[in-house]
Amino acid sequence: MKRSSLSRLALAILFMALAYSLTLLPITSWLEMLSVWRVTHPVAAPLAYVLFVSLATVLFVPGSVVMMFAGFLFGFSPGVLYAVIAIPLGAQFAFEAGRWVARPWVRRKVAGNIRMQAVETALSDEAFLIILLTRLSLIIPFNVLNYAYGATAVKASTHFAATFVGMLPAVALYVYLGTLARDIGQILSGEAAPSDLGFWLIAGGIVAIAAATWVIHRTATRTLERHLSE
Repeated sequence: MKRSSLSRLALAILFMALAYSLTLLPITSWLEMLSVWRVTHPVAAPLAYVLFVSLATVLFVPGSVVMMFAGFLFGFSPGVLYAVIAIPLGAQFAFEAGRWVARPWVRRKVAGNIRMQAVETALSDEAFLIILLTRLSLIIPFNVLNYAYGATAVKASTHFAATFVGMLPAVALYVYLGTLARDIGQILSGEAAPSDLGFWLIAGGIVAIAAATWVIHRTATRTLERHLSE
């Protein structure tokens, strides 16, 4: 096995170990401590939240949960500000990890397949719009998309910008829901979100995914026709 493959395998094992260890950590206790600590440390507490969310995003902690924590801990306006910094930052870290681990393998698989090359080109040409639409849709898990885009030809700067813009509505929604929570346990149990919210999120997500699929199909078809004519 090549050294690069061994390095990626070691990184994957390390990542899985970290993700598993996160489930064993007293996250609830830490957040309760942060809730108290923020009163006496108004500057350090937001920085601690941003660092925590960045790490949590890489390790597949649900984005809705950490966004609601921002509203619970800091209130609506500051919570939106801190979450809109932390969420795209964490997404970018996961994107870079996906690029380093999976991108070389994807590049080899795409190299000899004209149709896959067309899809890659479509993702690259319409990257901002496609990422924006998939971020607006909350059907596909946010954390999975971060790594998936890292394996594509999408530019890092485009991914960050589209994620920042596309996550604004979700950040505002979940931070607001967090301000309504009575305690941290209510957020973790999902009781802070109204019962009919899931229906509207799924409906809106289907529309956004359908639009993203249409954009990819249209652009890939045009690219493939151009390749074939050449």
